[in-house]
Amino acid sequence: MAKGTGSSSRCFLIVFSLFFPWVAGCASHAEPTNLEHGTATRAGTPLMEAAESGDLDRVIALAEAGESLNTLTEKGSPLMAAVVEGQDRIAWYLLSQGAAPDLATPDGGTPLMMASSEGERRLVQLLLSAGARVNATDSDGYTPVMRAAENGHLSVVKVLLAAGANVNVSQGGESLLMKIVASGDLLTAEMLLAAGADVNYRGSDGITALNLARNNNNRDLEMLLVQAGAEL
Repeated sequence: MAKGTGSSSRCFLIVFSLFFPWVAGCASHAEPTNLEHGTATRAGTPLMEAAESGDLDRVIALAEAGESLNTLTEKGSPLMAAVVEGQDRIAWYLLSQGAAPDLATPDGGTPLMMASSEGERRLVQLLLSAGARVNATDSDGYTPVMRAAENGHLSVVKVLLAAGANVNVSQGGESLLMKIVASGDLLTAEMLLAAGADVNYRGSDGITALNLARNNNNRDLEMLLVQAGAEL
């Protein structure tokens, strides 16, 4: 076991043997391999291809042969490849062996952002339990909860907020609540307000969420915002 990771890795394995009993027998008990961070091309990283294709046996074999779990390519890390393809078992194995949960793509996107954007609740829970940063920001200013909310993944939004996601993030001059109100998503707006979203946040142009609801003639959202304390 890598220095300093023994007890935390054991706890991680125990927890995810409960959440992922169907993969509990797949993780190797061998000592973790190279966890140093490095860079390479995707084509020159066999572990990327194995993770993308869902070949758990090959992922394990490559890891045990010394392939770095934390190589960063133009497509992200092997963990990112597993998340992109929705490969729960491979993501679990890589994390249990010490893969860094926050290695980002060149645009700053993390595995948690990708899982959140795609509504992959199990992967979101897995990454959070492995220590992924819930408020990481990409180069466009987006966080995981913004990605989940804008794509309508209410259950993922709930998980992220419970894990400490900042409900009052803003991007492009608009708060998350404003973006959701503009899209007409009443249920997500209700959740954000319940979590403490600033109902009177003013965007860079002075517009509020209430202005957006009225501009879109959305009476349900208008009523919700007024009840939540929106200034008339």
